Amino acid sequence: MRALSVDFRYDIQRVFDFRTVGMPSPNRIIFGCGAIDQVGEEASRLAKGKALLVSDEIIAELGIVEKVKAKLEGSGFEVGTFTGVEAEPHIETAIALYELNAGKAFEVIVGIGGGSVLDMTKLASQSIGNRIDPRKIVRGEAVPEARGIPMILAPTTSGTGSEASPIFVVTDGQNKVFKNNPLYYPAISIVDPVLTVSMPPRVTATTGLDALSHAIEGMMNKNANPLSDIFGIGGIELAGAYLRRAVANGQDLEARYYMSLASTISMLGMVMSGGLYAHSIAYIISKYKPTAHGLGCALGLPYTMAFNVPAASAKLARIAEALGETTAMFSELDAAKLAAQSIFCMMDDVGLPVSLEEYGGISEDDLEKAAETMLELYPRPLNPRPMSREDAIRLWHNMWEGSLSYY
Repeated sequence: MRALSVDFRYDIQRVFDFRTVGMPSPNRIIFGCGAIDQVGEEASRLAKGKALLVSDEIIAELGIVEKVKAKLEGSGFEVGTFTGVEAEPHIETAIALYELNAGKAFEVIVGIGGGSVLDMTKLASQSIGNRIDPRKIVRGEAVPEARGIPMILAPTTSGTGSEASPIFVVTDGQNKVFKNNPLYYPAISIVDPVLTVSMPPRVTATTGLDALSHAIEGMMNKNANPLSDIFGIGGIELAGAYLRRAVANGQDLEARYYMSLASTISMLGMVMSGGLYAHSIAYIISKYKPTAHGLGCALGLPYTMAFNVPAASAKLARIAEALGETTAMFSELDAAKLAAQSIFCMMDDVGLPVSLEEYGGISEDDLEKAAETMLELYPRPLNPRPMSREDAIRLWHNMWEGSLSYY
């Protein structure tokens, strides 16, 4: 057989972006309707003995915590429960979880809930397993050198994607602190769309926009690559097609199924590249008014997309197509602008505020300080377009006015 001759004289950077990339992910993802029924069996593969089940009061009231507890007990575990995780959790919650382990020696931890619950489960796994006060982890005074106790995460929302990331976010004092470490990946993620059916429309909308922010920012990021873009485009297409349906009818299991899938794959894409200024904006808004993370991201997303049009027109044109917009008659630049407009319209369609003035909690006099704090605390060097102080101030004024300005 004749050998294949390959000519390596090409300038491959001009042909395509052939960077070598890795795909970090949880050890195992189980996806499907009814998948939560496997939680006991899966936990027993990781450990025996005592299990800590972490959730919040709403999930407990829905009976989901008791169902999962029964599955774990049926697999031989002695189960302790903690249902005190609040929205946008504070460091005090992590301390309470850490202290709960004293004298109990949990062998495995299961988090079932929204992003706040899953994030607290990650921190609890590390602090308990490595015997480190969570305050030291959050404040950078100690860095875990080994995995914590084995962890299973099961989301009840479709947007945060925490089940597919090595990141947790916690409030310490007045600041949002986010930590990123491969050790924070769960051993197993169980994504069961049925668990999301009870989400009210507002939560469905905000978490759905969170998923879109992961997919879109991951694609705009300078670290984006062909592999991460596949997940990003897929997540955008699914959310573009099914978010409005899920908000309109929470019992629409097809919409719930595909929004759960959109959430997970959008985060799988973003962890390969990273978040951008919509996430920074979310952290700043929460300083002025308690704000769900997904809503904070949504309030910034179309405006940061508009800001990036001059530097990322090709990507944004693709995003517009993935959102279902017809772009054939537009130039690349106009199609890119259409992407930001599409997100703006979607926010309005699902009942979310589209401007800071409409949302409230922050005054027009606060905008300059908010912009400066954003650049100081949460800069984004991988944004495709550098953002100066003047750019940031203008961006915040645009968000206040609800103006998609392309400059």
